[in-house]
Parts: sequence; structure tokens; C-alpha cells
Amino acid sequence: MRRWVTNLIIAGYVGTLCYGLVVHVLDVNKYSSLGNYFVVWDMYGGWNTFARQSLLIAEGESGQHYDVTPPWKEFYPFGSAERHDYDTWGLYSGPVAANTLKQTQHEPIVRVMLVEQLSSKKYNLPDHLWKQRFDEPKDPRTYYYLRSIFDADGSVTTRHFDWESNLSHYTVIDNPALRNTVARSRPYVMADRFPEVGRPNQKFVQQASFENAETENHE
Repeated sequence: MRRWVTNLIIAGYVGTLCYGLVVHVLDVNKYSSLGNYFVVWDMYGGWNTFARQSLLIAEGESGQHYDVTPPWKEFYPFGSAERHDYDTWGLYSGPVAANTLKQTQHEPIVRVMLVEQLSSKKYNLPDHLWKQRFDEPKDPRTYYYLRSIFDADGSVTTRHFDWESNLSHYTVIDNPALRNTVARSRPYVMADRFPEVGRPNQKFVQQASFENAETENHE
């Protein structure tokens, strides 16, 4: 009996891994179920070293600025991040700001800006743990990055790279050796399906890179 139970556990485990492999390779319903998160290949692909908060700021015709962060009660699903901070792609920030403007009285709005407030996650350590881990003084720095600009109705007018892609871009710009490599290479992009409001089948560019033209010619 014990052997049967052991075999069933092993078979269930291997079967689950095979299911995740097939779903990932065939690109079929990867995001259809929360359970798929534990078996697809990119289960921890979105983690980075920066803590991020979203600031929605509307600019009126007079130049006055308004906080149009959602007016619902404070809700923290996990840790210190509020609910609207989980929209890391900025797909819903425009409609959220438009809904806030619809429910409030204000002057005519010229534009709405999505500003990301970023800081290194290592500064989230408590002071006593920081002293044990680092010799340097705890001097956190906060960065503000303009991610997107929307009309008053929530339509996108300008969208920039995310913070990490922006840092990568300037890393290349500031390095002469990397600039020379880019100049001798051919750019290409990779696209993957990611659901957006009303556009479940549209493809979005996720990453840009370069392939060396000389290597391709030798092959």
C-alpha cells in the first residue's frame, strides 16, 4: 500500500511538471489559471531590485496639479504596496485616473501623468538588520520617473520604457565599447502575448536586443 501511494505521488508530480512544460512550449493558456504560476517556466520572472509606487497626477489648464490616485479605501494586498501599485505595466492607470476625474469636480484637465516613485529594496531593511549587513550608513535615495502620459479620458498619448529598461539604455550609451558593439549589430525585438483591457490577443513588445551581423555572416 505504501508503495502504491509513493508511486502515485511521483506520477502526480512528474505529470504536473509535464503539463507545465507543454503549456509553456505550446504557449497555450499560460495565464488562464493561478495554478499555472507554479508550473510555467517564468514563475519568478518579474522580480527586480527596485520598490515601485505609482503616482497619478493630473494637470489642469491653470497649471495646478491634482492627485488622482484612486479614492477607494487603503488596501494593501501584500506588504506596503497599495492595490494600484500592482499595475506594473501601466495598462490600467489611464482608465483608473479617468474614473477618478469623472467622480470629482475640477477645472478642465490637460493631461494625466503616471509617475513612478522608485527606491532600492535593500533600504527596506530595518535599521538593526542594516547595521549587521552593511558597513555604509543607511542613506536611501528616491527616484521619480515619468512612465506614461494620458488624456483626460484615459487614452495614452506617450509611453516610455520601464525604469529598468531605461537604466539599461543609458548603460549602453555611457559605455564606448557597448556603443561600438551596437553600431556593428542589427536590432531586433521579441514579442509575446499579454492580455490588455479589451485586447486579449494583441501582441506586445517585451524586450529589445541586438544580434551580431558578423557572427551571422560567418555562420
